Amino acid sequence: MNKISKFNLFLAFCFTLISIITSIYLKDLTFLLFILVIIIPFILKIKPVMTTIYLVFIFLAMFLGCMLHLYKITTWYDNFTHFLWGYISGYVAIYILDKFKLFNHNKLFDIFFIFILSLASSCIWEISEFIIDNLFNMDMQRKLTGVNDTMKDVIVTLLGNILFILCYKNNLLIKQFIKQLGGWFDVRRKNNWIIKK
Repeated sequence: MNKISKFNLFLAFCFTLISIITSIYLKDLTFLLFILVIIIPFILKIKPVMTTIYLVFIFLAMFLGCMLHLYKITTWYDNFTHFLWGYISGYVAIYILDKFKLFNHNKLFDIFFIFILSLASSCIWEISEFIIDNLFNMDMQRKLTGVNDTMKDVIVTLLGNILFILCYKNNLLIKQFIKQLGGWFDVRRKNNWIIKK
C-alpha cells in the first residue's frame, strides 16, 4: 500500500469519526449516511490520487456545505466550492481521458475536453438543484434572486476551470497528478509538455 492509499484511509477514518461525533452531538442519524458516501471510491477501486480529491471535495461540499449548512451560514462558501469544483473537474477530465486512452493525443483536444467537462458538470449540478427545489419545495437555487445564483455558480466554476487550464498548459501542479495516474506515464514521458527531463 503506497503513501497516498494510507493517507486516503486516514482521511476516510477521520471523516467517518467526524460524521459519528456530529450525528451523536446533533442527535441526527442522517449524518451517518455520509459514511456511505465516504466508502464509494474504495468499493469502486478508484485510483488513490482521485480518491484523495474525491474525499476532500465531498467533505467540503457535501458534509460542511450541505449537511452543516455552510452554504446558508456564509456568503462566500458556495462560491468557494464552485470555484474549487471548476479546478478539480480538470483533474477528473484528465482521469477520464486516461481511462479511455485519449489523453495526450492532442493537447488542444485535452484542453477542450477539460473545459467542456467542467461546464457540463456545472450545468448538470444546476439542473439537479432546480429539480430538487421543485420536487421537495426547497430553495437550493435561492429563487428570490432569480437566475443570479445559477449564473454566479456557473461563472465561478468557469473561473476555477480556467485556472486549472492555465496550470495545465504551464505544467504547474499537474505533473505530480499525472505521474500518480499510473504506468502510462513513462511511455508518454517523451512529450516534454507533460514532464521535462
